[in-house]
Amino acid sequence: MLSLSSYHFVGLDNYKKFFTSPSLGKVFRSTLIYVVLGVFLTYVIGLGAALILNMKLRMKPLFRAILILPWAIPQVVLVLIWKWMLNPQYGCINYLFSSLHLIPMNFSWFSDPKFAIIAIMLVTIWKQYPLSCLILFAGMKTISGELYETASIDGASAFRRFFYITLPGLKYVNSVLVLLLTIWSFTNFVIIWLLTMGGPSDQTATLSIFTYLNAFKFSKLGYGVSIGVVCLMVSLIFSFFYYRVFITDVNND
Repeated sequence: MLSLSSYHFVGLDNYKKFFTSPSLGKVFRSTLIYVVLGVFLTYVIGLGAALILNMKLRMKPLFRAILILPWAIPQVVLVLIWKWMLNPQYGCINYLFSSLHLIPMNFSWFSDPKFAIIAIMLVTIWKQYPLSCLILFAGMKTISGELYETASIDGASAFRRFFYITLPGLKYVNSVLVLLLTIWSFTNFVIIWLLTMGGPSDQTATLSIFTYLNAFKFSKLGYGVSIGVVCLMVSLIFSFFYYRVFITDVNND
């Protein structure tokens, strides 16, 4: 890494090696699950929290502060807190679930790939949903109250007001928010690395984790850079098509 005389050009061999790697399917599957589930659940929970904030509640400032608190906590601190709560021996979540006979005693969330991804999603969603909540709440404030009053007079239920007024009014906000959440989830590194380091057996290794593992842990810098380029290209292609299909369509409306 420090001497220019110690390297040799290998052309596209690193890309060929990556696309023929036995870990390729696991990495892309983990990335897809993490991004799709993370974005969907973050949006749904954020939307629910935003609807609650938009109601006339007592002590709304306190409730708002509690909802956005996870976003203010640094990622490293947040992960360490969750890792403590999920500890097999003294974690409070494990104690609660084992008391309800939902999981066995001394259950390890990070030993089984299925439960490891669940634990990662819990931490990720808890970190991300305040951002979704605040953006959607701000979007709801731009919708005219007269529309809701008119719909109520016409006898529209809360369910119909939500689907025919609130969601269409959030169309532009939704398009930008989903793009931001997707890019953030696709490039997220800290939460997954501190929880599982991509294990067990690369089952939770997303593209960003796999890039780091090969470049710095296994000292395959050229191979890691190639994976990073693939990660960048996937992100750019997705952003381009998403912008052309969704955001441009919203602007035309």
